[in-house]
This record gives sequence, structure tokens and C-alpha cells, in this order.
Amino acid sequence: MIDQTFLCKLHPDFHLPAGVEVGLGFDGEMYARRLKDSGVDAVVCFAKCHYGHSYYYTNIGFRHPGLQTDMLAETARGCRAHGLGVIAYYSVFLDTAAATQHPEWIPRTATGAAEIGYDSQNFLPVCVNSAYVEELLLPQSREVATQYDVDELFFDTMTMFRPCFCENCRTLFGKPIPLDERDGNWLPYVRWYYDQYERFFAKVAGAIYACKPTVAVTFNWKWALALPALPAPHITRLAGDLIPSATVASINARYWAGTGYPFEYMCGRFLHGLGDWSNNTPVTLQSTAASTIANGGNFYLIDRQLPDGSLEERAYPLVKEVFDFVQQRRTVVAGTTPIPETAVLCPFEHVVGPKLEYFPHGDVREQRIRPFTGVAKLLMTQARHYTAFNTENLLTRLQEHRLVILPELEYVDKATVTALTHFVEDGGTVLIVQGGSETALDARLSALAGVCTDGLHALDYGYIDHQTAGFDDPILVRGHFARVTPLGDTEIRCGYVPPMAYGHKGVSFGHGDAPPTHPDGTAVVTRRQLGRGVVLYVAAPIFSSFDTFRNTHLATWVVGLLDDVLPAPMVRVTTAAPVEMTAMRKGDDLIIHLVNHSAREWLANHWCPIIEYMPTIHNIAVAVKRRDALETIFAAPDMSAMKTTIHDDYLHFHAAPLHIMSSYLAPGYFV
Repeated sequence: MIDQTFLCKLHPDFHLPAGVEVGLGFDGEMYARRLKDSGVDAVVCFAKCHYGHSYYYTNIGFRHPGLQTDMLAETARGCRAHGLGVIAYYSVFLDTAAATQHPEWIPRTATGAAEIGYDSQNFLPVCVNSAYVEELLLPQSREVATQYDVDELFFDTMTMFRPCFCENCRTLFGKPIPLDERDGNWLPYVRWYYDQYERFFAKVAGAIYACKPTVAVTFNWKWALALPALPAPHITRLAGDLIPSATVASINARYWAGTGYPFEYMCGRFLHGLGDWSNNTPVTLQSTAASTIANGGNFYLIDRQLPDGSLEERAYPLVKEVFDFVQQRRTVVAGTTPIPETAVLCPFEHVVGPKLEYFPHGDVREQRIRPFTGVAKLLMTQARHYTAFNTENLLTRLQEHRLVILPELEYVDKATVTALTHFVEDGGTVLIVQGGSETALDARLSALAGVCTDGLHALDYGYIDHQTAGFDDPILVRGHFARVTPLGDTEIRCGYVPPMAYGHKGVSFGHGDAPPTHPDGTAVVTRRQLGRGVVLYVAAPIFSSFDTFRNTHLATWVVGLLDDVLPAPMVRVTTAAPVEMTAMRKGDDLIIHLVNHSAREWLANHWCPIIEYMPTIHNIAVAVKRRDALETIFAAPDMSAMKTTIHDDYLHFHAAPLHIMSSYLAPGYFV
């Protein structure tokens, strides 16, 4: 894999229709100089856009009819003069020019109509199984990689991943393509169609590597939390884009950080999305950058080039303000990796489901990843450090961790259960959280937890017994609780409190839910000692409940549960405010990042958030586990020494008032 190099990247979108004059008088040296002055390390230049127009002198594709200069060559020339990286953008499955000239390349519906695809108001899609790949995409990608001075090819897939009934797919599949899951050929077709994409990614990355191995290859939003599989060979970076949100950035960065690949999160500078030219607020973009770089990632800003190749004047000061914020922290964010302590397992098999239900309905996949986003939001705002992993990456690094969380998984394979069993026997802790569906009742996980499950409670909500949880009131969890019986020496730690059952179907009680009654003697939380380790089991979907119905009491209780089994973390942060904490390693140094999540992320439109004001957080207590090499904690980047005290085997200090992001360095901590 190619190392992370460019901390601050700029992605100026350049999807231009045919009737526009492009690049007249464009000066790449002047353009790059202004980017350099704005804190940019690398810039994207479009090789091909969604219209299918190329912005360089291609001998293979469809040159933009209004192109006045080779934009890619001129950009590369200017960037090299100022020490900037060059990334060539290539639109993959949206190509109006190719689809217009080759209608046989267009995906088809079951009726034979052209598939409208993504953003069909402007662009036409092409099929992964058409001759487009061999006749246009691969030759043109090689052309860019070998004939232009670029560091990376960034492929934007832009596919809805729906069934295709074009002649190419019919021929390759070799049998009638099923309409839906009621057809017996549905699962074979879905597996085949998914494999066609995986082969495509491997083919493209392999082709670039074969002709120029120094060029990095990135596919937008592939191999992310929403589809946590291993990347294809020769993939060198992972990336995702669009939403200016510290929450979304953190959720995805925590998973990417566990892959071992360089990664970046990208969001637009705009107020209302990519179609808007107005600036978002600096604090919105800085907070999104903070959650990205605090987890070890690079940060991207999306802009839009004007037809002459320049940026809007109002873009430059905003870009500089955001990238200056990032660049000031370069020494403590670049090249860092998360400390292995708490792991969250996010298996590919759970996301896709036993019947590959994620295809073609995105809402099904959204439901399946809800436990992961729930645990991410809960731990993120409670200043608890963790890293998310897919199955393969977790098993590779399992023994480095102390706690593994299984958040409402419906599928965990035998090998993983066996590895987790040995992990616990050797002194580790596993927290198993039960999902709220019958398919989530996994006998192997129940056996590991030392419980027997007998279906689910009928009501889709319930309460956790406050007497054993340490609260004055029962804790509401939405979702079906499992009926649990402890086995052997497994202990009940918290009991189940059923709702009062009255009215229609036992749940109609005035305007809302029924109140709690009394503990019925059955378990919600159990604890099993296994060898030198512990297995905790929660018989309720606490993480998906938190994701959908935020309950601060539930979050506080979960953190208490984790603190009970992980009483001496490497770093402990105490604050009543929503603060994200990451514990990172760079060489022998420990670096602690604090990110403020107390601002309200308003929706500027239906998907584009904005932060208007970020309050400052005071009275944040930080404790770092003592080691022989730990003498002083420094605030970064000014490296001022913090006033510390030592007790309970921890070095304690109070963080400076936190606005957006603060960092603290313990030099030589791991010597």
C-alpha cells in the first residue's frame, strides 16, 4: 500500500455540459500557487465527468467539445511547480456520452426500458457487464496513468446497484434473470451480480498497477462500513464523500482506521450541497475535519471549478481557514494509528444478510448497519476510545485488544466464535448485545454467553431493572427483548421490567408507551466467567435503540457497564459534555485527541448539515495510565507542558477549554 501523503486535499467538481467553453486562458501554475497558499497538499483534476466529457486531450474517450486546453496536463504542470499532488478523477458508471453513442451499454429494466440510474436528470448510466469497461474505461484509465503526471486515480462509481436486464447481463448470467427474491434463481443471481462488480474493481486496480504501480487507486465509498469487505488487490486508499458532519465522519473513520489502509473523508464547502455555491460555515467544516484527522485520516474539501478552471473568490479564504486548522495539527495527526483496546465487530455477513438482502434495497442495508452507527454514536459522545473492524481484520489483531463488542449481530461464523472463545479464556472480555429479531438469536453466541434464549418478548420495547443497574428509574430500550435463562454459573446482573399491559394488543396506553411495572425475575444482562476472561450478554437491542431513539440514560448505563469490565483503560476522559476521544500512536508517542460534539448539526437542506455556533467545553478531566516513560503531557501543537498530578496509577490533568479539537502528546510513552 502507498503511504498517506496528502493531509489536505481539494476536490473541485467539474461536470460540465457540452455547450460550455472550457479552460480558456487557464494557467495551471497560477491556479496551483493559489491552492498552495490556501493550505492544499493535493488537488483533483477531472479526467472524465458524469457527462462522459474528458478534460484532457484523450485519444480514446469523448473530449469535451468546448475544451480549449489540456486541463489535466496544465494542472499537473502547475502542481508540480508548487509541490502539490495531482489526483485524476474518473466517473465510472455515469457516462452520458458513452451511453448515447452505445445504447447497448445502458442498463435495462425487466421491461427492456433504459435504467434511469443515479441522478438521471442529467446523466446516463452504463452497465458493468457491457463492453464499456474493455473499450473505454480501461484504455482511458491506462492513458491517464501512463501519459500524465498523476499520483492517484480516483474512481467515482455512482451506481445504484440494481438488477440489470440488459443483453450483456442476460448472456453472461446464462439463465433468465429473476425479478425478485420469490424466484429460485434470485440468490445465485445476486451472488453472481455482486461478484461481477468485485471482479471489475480488481480488474481496474490491477490494470493500473500493471502499467504504473506508483499510481494510487481509490474507489469512492467502496469497502466502507456500509459494506465491510476486504478491498480488492492493488487498492491503495479508501474514501467516502459528501456530508459535512463530524458525526458521519467519525462513524466511518473509526471503521476505516481499523482496515490499515490510508483513508480520507470528503465533504463540500457548500451550504446546501453540491448544487450550491454559497459557503458553509468554517466551524461545520473544521469539526468534520477534526473527527476525520483525530482518527488518522486525511481530509478532503469539495469545491466547484468555473468553466475557465478557476475557483470562486469566496472559496479561497474558506478553504484556507479550514486547511490551516488541519495543517496546524499535522505533526500530531499524520501517520497515526489507533491504540488497540476496545474493538467493535462489523461483519460483512451481517450487513449483507443470509439472503444478500442488502440488494437491491438500500433501506434494508441501512437497517442492518444501525447497530454499528448506534454504538459509534454512543461511544463517540461518551469519550470512549474504540476501533471498528470487519471479521478478517479483527481476527488478525484480536489478541491486541482487551474488549470486543458484538453489536446485535445476526451472523457470526464458527471460526470467529471459536477465536472469541479463546480470546476470553486468555483474559479478554466480550460484550454480546442481542438483536431484536428472531434471526438474531444465534445459538453459538448464546452458548458463549452461557445463556439459553427462548424467542423474543412480544412487545417491541421494555425496561432494564434500575435496582441492579444503579439508576433511580428503569431504563427504556426500544426493540424486542430476548427471553433469557442463565446456565451454570452465569450471573444475572440486570433484570427485565415488563411494561404494563393494557388496551389494544397490550400496548395501547393513552398517547404513548405503557409505564414499567416491576422486575419479573428474568435476565436482561448476564455475566459469565470463562477462563481468565468475562462474557457480558445484553438481551436487548440497546445500540439500534440508541441510534433511533436517543436515550441519554441508556448511554450512561452502557458506559458504566463497559467501565465495569474495562476499569483501567489507557486513557480515561471525564466530562458531562459530548466529547469524542481517540487514543492514537505515532512511533513511540501516545497522542490523545478530544473533539467537541456539543454543537447542533442543523439540516441546511434534507441531507446537508450546518453548524452555526460551537460552544466551548470546560472542566474536562483526562487521566493517562502510568508508564515508566511517562513524565510530562504536552498540549499540541504549541507543546506547552500540562500541570499534572499522579494518583491511582494514573497521571491526571485538566484539558484546556475545548472549542473544536484539542490534542495532547505523551512523548516516548511506548518506549
